[in-house]
Amino acid sequence: MLLHLKKHRINRQLRQQSTRAMTMIELLVVITVIMVLTAVMIPTIRYQNRNRALREAERQLNAYIGSAQARAQQLGRPVGIWIERFRNEALPPIAGAAPALNPALPADANYAVTVYIAEVPLPYAGDVRDARVQLTTSASAWQLDFPWTSVLRNPLNPLIRPGDHFQIQLDHRGPFFEAQRTSATSNAVYVLTENPVGDGTRIPIAATTPAGVPFQIHRRPTKAFVPPLNLPVGSVIDLSVSGTTAGGNEFLTNVANGNRPVIVMFQPSGGIESVIFNGKIDRPLGWVHLLVGRQNQVFPNAQFIQADTEIGNVMDMGNRWVSIDHRTGSIVSENVDSIARFIASSSNPSTLTVFDKIAAARQLVRSGTGSEGN
Repeated sequence: MLLHLKKHRINRQLRQQSTRAMTMIELLVVITVIMVLTAVMIPTIRYQNRNRALREAERQLNAYIGSAQARAQQLGRPVGIWIERFRNEALPPIAGAAPALNPALPADANYAVTVYIAEVPLPYAGDVRDARVQLTTSASAWQLDFPWTSVLRNPLNPLIRPGDHFQIQLDHRGPFFEAQRTSATSNAVYVLTENPVGDGTRIPIAATTPAGVPFQIHRRPTKAFVPPLNLPVGSVIDLSVSGTTAGGNEFLTNVANGNRPVIVMFQPSGGIESVIFNGKIDRPLGWVHLLVGRQNQVFPNAQFIQADTEIGNVMDMGNRWVSIDHRTGSIVSENVDSIARFIASSSNPSTLTVFDKIAAARQLVRSGTGSEGN
């Protein structure tokens, strides 16, 4: 009897300690719950990863601009950022095709994924001591005549290329004049671009004599020997909607002579010294706006597209503006504001221009009312 009771007690304890297996129905329920949670979480994780690359690109660009400003202060001369267009050469034309099928530059000339530090080389004052330049008048401009022994007389000289803008000071005093080398010819021709013929009030009289005067040239910026910034995969600077005015997209290009980089130069004080784009130089009186967006959302010919399968960078409120104040050099980052809401609130949407729409997208930068500005 005792043996039977002990055996019964042991069997009961074993049954209590044993783990009951899941039934098939319970197992299916667990699998279904896991699948539902996975289906819900995957899009969320994908969206977060997608935005993480964009935020990282914005952060890196901010830091890189700050490093250029610090370098300008350290060197005591202009330093900036060199925004290299992804493609800076026109594609070979298709023989026999209609002109519309042979664009001068492809769409990827309007975005950038690599940014360099740009520096102004040391001033150039000639190849020999006491080198001089004489100013003569042509039909429409003051022309700079350098000595025949000067390297600038060589049409293939690398110092100032055809179309390049530069600054020149005459007789080591007075202002720096804006000048440009004209288009490529058999002779290298240099002209002043800010003083028309007949207005010689600021030009030293001695510069117009055969003896000429000493000179000093500040040349175009060049890439510095500093590691470049490569933006995270998928993120770009959309140049088709970036620019220097409230709603401008001056950095947009669709012609062969606009394949040059966008260069923003900073003064040692931190403010913007000049902006060079599409072969010309500008001194902005307001913010310089750069749109950090996505590569597959760059549409130079349809910036405001917003469809089920495609959306332009300037229409995506998840993208970010990186804007630089021209006076102080301070950097502000804000989300793109809603153009669709701006159009809907307009009393006459048909009259809105490209300038108006891009200005609306930059509203948070100007107002400072965004929740995520720096």
